[in-house]
Amino acid sequence: MVVSVDMSRMNSIKWVDKENGMACIQAGIQGQDLERELKQYGVICGHEPDSAEFSTLGGWVATRASGMKKSTYGNIEDVVCNITMVSTKGTYTKANLWPRVSNGPDLNHLIMGSEGNYGIVTEVTIKVKPLPEVRIFDSILFHDWETGIKFCYEVSKTKNYPTSMRLVDN
Repeated sequence: MVVSVDMSRMNSIKWVDKENGMACIQAGIQGQDLERELKQYGVICGHEPDSAEFSTLGGWVATRASGMKKSTYGNIEDVVCNITMVSTKGTYTKANLWPRVSNGPDLNHLIMGSEGNYGIVTEVTIKVKPLPEVRIFDSILFHDWETGIKFCYEVSKTKNYPTSMRLVDN
């Protein structure tokens, strides 16, 4: 049996705690809307899978999504502080918002990547960071693939590497 649930109306930011770098957001919000809304608070999530304009925060959790800016902001498991999930057995959420506990398993990691098999993610508390001071988008053309690979390797060894870098062969 397959169940499809439309979460598109669950797309609000419930609260933002800029001082502690956290925000609680409903799971149906799409990636592009999430970043646009967070910008009004002066923060960014930064998690940006290739599907960010179409996919949702809850979908990122359910699929354990990775993003192209993971070197700076992390994958979804690095961003999530708490998950609220509804199942036929009730609602799961952590009792506190501590970013990490040192005893017992973190049940959030059971939910992440579960593809909805345990329930429906309805709300996620995530880490947020201040908006970057500068955002620069640029392209460099290389004469051959090997030069591009060498460039990427050299950049990766520096202290000031870009948040996202791709080498593409058309």
